[in-house]
Amino acid sequence: MASASSITATSNPQALTDRIIARAADDNIDISVLPFHQEVLQSITQLRIDAANIPSPDFTHASRIDTHTHPIPAWFRTLELSAAGRATPSWDVPAHLCFMADHGIKRSVLSVSTPQANAFAIPSKFEADAELRKKKTIALARLLNEFVAEVCRIWPERFSWLAVTALPYVEESVREVEYALAELGAVGVSVLTNAEGVYPGDVAFGGLWEYLEDRARKGDGREVVFIHPTDPVIALEDGRLVSSRPSPLRSGLGEFYFETARAISSITASSDPYNSALLRYPHLHWRISHGAGAFPDISQRFLLGFPNESAAARDAFKTRLWYDSAGPVWPNQVKGLTEGLSVPVGQMVFGTDYPYGIGFWDVDANIAGLADTESITAGEKEEVFSKNSQSLWQGKIKW
Repeated sequence: MASASSITATSNPQALTDRIIARAADDNIDISVLPFHQEVLQSITQLRIDAANIPSPDFTHASRIDTHTHPIPAWFRTLELSAAGRATPSWDVPAHLCFMADHGIKRSVLSVSTPQANAFAIPSKFEADAELRKKKTIALARLLNEFVAEVCRIWPERFSWLAVTALPYVEESVREVEYALAELGAVGVSVLTNAEGVYPGDVAFGGLWEYLEDRARKGDGREVVFIHPTDPVIALEDGRLVSSRPSPLRSGLGEFYFETARAISSITASSDPYNSALLRYPHLHWRISHGAGAFPDISQRFLLGFPNESAAARDAFKTRLWYDSAGPVWPNQVKGLTEGLSVPVGQMVFGTDYPYGIGFWDVDANIAGLADTESITAGEKEEVFSKNSQSLWQGKIKW
């Protein structure tokens, strides 16, 4: 098996395409099951061609690290025109680089947003054939990872990335994550708050967490897992998935933050006291979006149900969960973490949710909420903007 360093950049589009196809075939992944796979391959090869004509903005004074950003290939936007109840934004590398330079950001960590590879499981385009849905999910995970990996190979000083999985298909997800981490250069894994209605702490997903835990033990001591919200669904007895979003409002206005609370609750404890993913896998560090959403507000009541695990869980919340500032987290929402859960500022990282946040909230105001707050010192702000991220990904990203 090739190592990350053995996958060299090439200016030969056909050689790149041949490698992607051959590697997928080696893993028994049929990318042709996606009718748009040729468009995907073309978009990947076009990245390096276009890069030659992209001017580099001035990053001389940039120091921030944006841990919550989303690449959106044009073909992925076509596949999912709506996100959280609003139009999926456009994205390209030149615009992202300009956004970074304009906001003092020297590096962005990329992760594909909802629905990731689960595009064929959402109720609006549900693929009823279970085997075909599985094949499409696995193929889409591979092509999304190949696309984002190529972006980061071309701009290694500006972008790092988190691999998507093929969940709820665990064996295939382990294979995909292994490939992404060991060969494509991913610096962590991104999962949704649920995959076909199954939440991250479910025992069914234990095989993926066991793989990452073992890899961390044998490697640098930690693996990073980013949990990002998606819409809730319920799996019916006949195999169909239906929306379980109770509110008529779009998900980005509320449901995403309840989903985040469900996912954190899921990894924290379950009806089986020995099935806490948070406690069973101590080498996994969980990147939590949007300041932990609604979880701080329910955490104390939730933990009452798990008196034997609550102390260890609270400790993990303060040491192995890392919370980003995307959305209006500072200066008010963050108090649920700092005052409610006693989470230290050392566990906070900077995030913008670019480009999804554009037009949803005032990104400048969002950043200013952190930059101008009087609740932490200038040194602590520097920690949130960059130093904490460097600590989280120490040894995984060359700063």
